[in-house]
Amino acid sequence: MLAAHLLTSDAALPGLLGLVPASAWVVVPGTLGALRRLAVEAGARQVAQEQRERLQAERLVIAQEVHDIVGHGLAAIRMQADIALHVRATRPEQAELALAAISRTSADALDELRATLGAIGPLDGEGWPPPRAVTPGLGRISALCERTRSAGVEVDLTTTGLPGPVDPAVDVAAYRVVQECLTNVVKHSAHRHADVRVDQDPGSVTVRVANRLPAGGAGPEGFGIAGMRRRVGEVGGHLSAGPDEDGTFTVTARMPTGPRSDR
Repeated sequence: MLAAHLLTSDAALPGLLGLVPASAWVVVPGTLGALRRLAVEAGARQVAQEQRERLQAERLVIAQEVHDIVGHGLAAIRMQADIALHVRATRPEQAELALAAISRTSADALDELRATLGAIGPLDGEGWPPPRAVTPGLGRISALCERTRSAGVEVDLTTTGLPGPVDPAVDVAAYRVVQECLTNVVKHSAHRHADVRVDQDPGSVTVRVANRLPAGGAGPEGFGIAGMRRRVGEVGGHLSAGPDEDGTFTVTARMPTGPRSDR
């Protein structure tokens, strides 16, 4: 009855209309405040998600680097240790050479790991000390092949073209591809021989590693090949891996030499 009276009374109508703007001063700010809180919360969730994705990407990079460095070093060390155990009684001088190779390989792997950790961690007095090893790259592939030879694998290295400026990420990627391939030869191949070829021209670099397949043929792709493909793709290159008609397993990676921002 009161509501009907207010709505039908000409005297009460101006007072009723006065209540509308008054209530709006209460409802509208409250609604705007709730919307602001929702926007802030959504922004915080987005930032947290981006941080998680960034950390995950960093973990993947670190895992790949450690896999490449430690995997190659341990494979070579195991091969030399087997040689030393086999010949220690009959040919002690060869066993001594194998032990010396183990010492060099482990020192190189530790230096490379130190350099990698130094690149992703603090380099001040409270963090890791400055790395003693230079960053892996095309200029160190010859030394990499030599270390693989010391593990009992015959490696033929061919280089063509004139060395020129190469983006650091491409430089490291080329080295890691060759390193992973030679590690697989040391660990898995019955044919102790690999052909490594590096071709450079002003716009691209191509690395190729070939090795005869065992009688059983090629197995499924593992973490190593997947990691190589990811690494080469990140610098704008392309990697192919598979058996040829003559029974040779070949990995070929072709990458542009400039940074991605220049392409």
